[in-house]
Amino acid sequence: MLLGAIGSTKNIDRELVRDLELFMESDSTIWRNYERSFLPNIARKIGSGKFDKSKLPKLMEYLIKNSMPIIKRFYGNVKLNKQERELLAKELSQTALNDLKYNYSELYNGRTNKYEPIKKFTKGKSVPSSL
Repeated sequence: MLLGAIGSTKNIDRELVRDLELFMESDSTIWRNYERSFLPNIARKIGSGKFDKSKLPKLMEYLIKNSMPIIKRFYGNVKLNKQERELLAKELSQTALNDLKYNYSELYNGRTNKYEPIKKFTKGKSVPSSL
């Protein structure tokens, strides 16, 4: 877990971040968006050789932003400060890397929303174990 990896943690509500992480992983609408849009995008970048692990948290911040209406329906008017948003994005980034590394062939039965195999996006390359 990355929860201890942030330097200044005075303004971070770690319980809220962990709760939102679990909610985002368990909500079917958010998960479908993540699984059908974000993972194939990451797989494409791996396939083309343009994948940069350091930019993955920024991509996950877009997922958080897109998911906020769903989160607000469940949690009410919740607001994340910058540190909490960055921590949540890092946690979701690690989840995405683990999904690609360990569940690669099983993700959505290996298919995207266009019913194409995810391996097509990586151009036959396997996911590097160094991720």
